[in-house]
Amino acid sequence: MATGHDLIASAGGLLIDWDGCIALGDAPLPGAIRFLQANQSRVAILSNNSTALPQDFSAILERAGVTLPIERIVLAGAETLRQAAASGLRQVTVLASSRMKAHARALGLTLVKERPEAVILMRHTRFSFTDLQRAVDAVSGGARLIVSNADNTHPGRNGRLVPETGALLSALRSCLPHAEPEIVGKPQALLFHRACEVLGISPDQAVMIGDNPDTDIKGARALGMGAVLIGPQGDMSALDLRLPAVHAVALRRP
Repeated sequence: MATGHDLIASAGGLLIDWDGCIALGDAPLPGAIRFLQANQSRVAILSNNSTALPQDFSAILERAGVTLPIERIVLAGAETLRQAAASGLRQVTVLASSRMKAHARALGLTLVKERPEAVILMRHTRFSFTDLQRAVDAVSGGARLIVSNADNTHPGRNGRLVPETGALLSALRSCLPHAEPEIVGKPQALLFHRACEVLGISPDQAVMIGDNPDTDIKGARALGMGAVLIGPQGDMSALDLRLPAVHAVALRRP
């Protein structure tokens, strides 16, 4: 089996998850920063994050000494809103942070509380019973259900599990078990293709580095990408091209 070192050395581009790989929350991991500094010309961040915008992550990295253009930071939340606006949707209910609601308006979407064309669900730390009722009413009335990502949790600091969009989706599905959500984030193909596009490579030239086998690795392998699964707390230092990948499990392309 190829090592993480082998796959990374031969890759045309590297797609790297954020939470648990590059950072825990907004705190970059030192090993990840060193790895990015050595490889930043061929890196894209590929994350199911739905509370931040690419410029937010770019600023965090800049303060840590890494310059990465915002177009090479592909986030599920921002991409969900971009796709919704591009598809011609206009009146939507957005269940998300105030930051993401403001971005939706900036893209030309009109936010409504009743009779939307679609409900857009993202990670929302102030999600309430009222939000749940509003979503149930809209989806049962025929509105599309668009979901940024289906992760139930993501890794936080000190081993803490942070509830994610998928936990909110589970609440909605318990009310509407036959609802058919349109998932945008990993392991669906859209974000992977978007990241490859901004790097100017095809999927078979890319390697995905992530900590979640169900999103990062599953999605990459479905597209014929190489994949490297790293351990808890994102020990990216093990993937430094000068070091053996002792903490990585590397998976050949199928």
